[in-house]
Amino acid sequence: MNQADLRMLLSRVDLDHPGMARISALLDRGDEAAAFEAVVQHFRTRTEPVYLFDESALAGFDDPETVSEAERICGHEILGHRFDGPIDWHVNATESTTRDSEWTWSLARHGFWVPLARAYAMTADEKYAREFTEQLKGWVAAWPVRPHMDRPAAEMSYPGDAWRSIEAGIRIYTVWLPVMVYFRRSPSWDAEGWLCFLNSLYDHGEFLSSHYSNHSRCSNWLTMESTALFQLGVMFPELKRAADWRSLAYRRISHEVRYQFDHTGVHIERTPIYHLVAVLAFLQAYRMARLNGLPTPPYALALLERGAEFLMALVKPDLTIPMIGDADRVSLTDRTADRSVFEGMNLTTDPQDLNEVRAFFRTMGEITGREDFRFLGSAGREGRPPRRRCWSLPEAGYYVFRSGWSREDSYFLLTATQVERGSNAAHSHSDAGHLELHIRGEDVLSDSGRYLYGNCGRLDWWRYFQSTAAHNTVDVDGHFMGAVPDTPPEVRGLRGFCHRFEATQRIDCVEVSHNGFAFLPEPVFHLRRVVHFKPDLWLVDDVLTGLGCHRYNLYFNFAPGRLQAASTPGGAEGSDLSGGGSGAGAGSDTGAFVFTGKRVVVRCEALLTEGLQAEVRIGQTEPKGGWISYAYSVKEPAPQLVYTRTGPPPARFITVLRAGTRSTAALRALHEDGTVEITVSTGEGTASAGERYPASAYTVLLGLESFELPQVP
Repeated sequence: MNQADLRMLLSRVDLDHPGMARISALLDRGDEAAAFEAVVQHFRTRTEPVYLFDESALAGFDDPETVSEAERICGHEILGHRFDGPIDWHVNATESTTRDSEWTWSLARHGFWVPLARAYAMTADEKYAREFTEQLKGWVAAWPVRPHMDRPAAEMSYPGDAWRSIEAGIRIYTVWLPVMVYFRRSPSWDAEGWLCFLNSLYDHGEFLSSHYSNHSRCSNWLTMESTALFQLGVMFPELKRAADWRSLAYRRISHEVRYQFDHTGVHIERTPIYHLVAVLAFLQAYRMARLNGLPTPPYALALLERGAEFLMALVKPDLTIPMIGDADRVSLTDRTADRSVFEGMNLTTDPQDLNEVRAFFRTMGEITGREDFRFLGSAGREGRPPRRRCWSLPEAGYYVFRSGWSREDSYFLLTATQVERGSNAAHSHSDAGHLELHIRGEDVLSDSGRYLYGNCGRLDWWRYFQSTAAHNTVDVDGHFMGAVPDTPPEVRGLRGFCHRFEATQRIDCVEVSHNGFAFLPEPVFHLRRVVHFKPDLWLVDDVLTGLGCHRYNLYFNFAPGRLQAASTPGGAEGSDLSGGGSGAGAGSDTGAFVFTGKRVVVRCEALLTEGLQAEVRIGQTEPKGGWISYAYSVKEPAPQLVYTRTGPPPARFITVLRAGTRSTAALRALHEDGTVEITVSTGEGTASAGERYPASAYTVLLGLESFELPQVP
């Protein structure tokens, strides 16, 4: 054992802290070895302070795949890469592919130590504790903190730095502290391992207290920095600087838990997954404060509860969360929350549930007593479905409609995202007016996901997945929505405005516009209306007004499935355009296409076809189109339909999407003032929740600036 490191640790212990009297006496006698042994024994056996869970919470967890995963980690198969021999903590396994710094940063977050800890709890096999201890020692030796303490800003260049403040925060509260609960009594966690661990905890506390990003980066950074520092301060009062860490982080969290959420509980970054990351980090701090007798702000739990309500509002009937902004596919029914091999969700460690989103709802149900949270926390097996079906959240820019909460229900969502200025916009996409459509428990129109970040060697793909083309809305001249001349690209002022939101017995509708193209040399203004005629017809009206002459692309990104041209008005299928490959698919003379998913068949038809071009892209690389990414760094082909018009405004697209053959929509008249008259017929149908919708006929008047719906009987 390194004597200098030993003396450093002993100098960092607060000998005046209750419980340190024996250690102080041993040091007075000059017996440093015995004093350190007493320190280790203290941390192995203490019962206070109170962590989020203890050893009793580990009982009963059983997951054979976790043991298999731990075996692979013992063989140094980590983050999709196999090390031949000892782990090289400075390597980046994407050197020959994407050159992605996220891989190194993921390695530095140590999430793979959690399966070792869980396997140890299940089997009591000391090899998992030995592996954890050896990896801990190896990482501490490879990445000493000292060279990084004087760097004021994060090192963002390839191949990646383990001491970015976000990594320092993530590994502490998602891995280091929870695995201490699992391993602390293991005899295989030897004295040298404890010396590395405790000294490095102290280094993390000092680093996080002096390297606070304070919104110079995305706000999720400071969220994770602060909760980690707070937990270090609360959980290690035996260390001399712990009280200062706790005080500093307590003030940061008390401020930020209000600052980062609007009144409806939606996070400043406006993307559901980064919202979830922030809510989970603040929830851990809230719970730890309560468990250890610290007061909490009166707004803290209220905002966390509203934050859970926001996620609840977004959950689709199949219990997934839409991939708005930078997000992967997250499901409440899967074993784990996401599928990413690396750069997955930066969550927490729940002792009983591998799916941290499900665990979050369960925990919120326990805290609030709410049965709707319990329903989601059990993936629908317990509790009670939420009573509410539709949400209007204009502060954040989300509008959600659903027929119910069963797995066979339908759902649609429209965004008019209020992107925050500066770095807080970094995880938002150019998606104002984006439409998600989920019919009878299956995705039809979906966000394309994120695929990669900008810290990689494939910036063209990162830009594509951020772009309007990867979303279900209208692009004008390829302009990056909300971009302002002579201003850094991360500083955007994208704002949506909701003109109408109605949820009735037979018709749901929402109308939004946005300022995303207001800074074009000749501005264009986009107004989108979506009307749902229940149970199975959606009408989408896109009106573009303004100045100049432009190219307008309306994108519909479908879930994986087949997309075929419909050659007849009745919906007969024509040529199959879903064969993969990288070429553009053929168009359709009628502007109509048929999407065939796993269970549903949906007809997508343009009602205004004069001057309209239609193209299908599937797995295309030039120009890019027809891709979806459910997990970071992984993409797959999926059909993309592009309707295009060119000319001066006003320009217009009217599109009908309908499931089955009972409902129809047809153009009845086009008036000189731009008003479009459409006849809609809905055949008798039953929603999966059991509600019967009688056959109805409607005449809809869609003006350029207003529209009229018939009175619902």
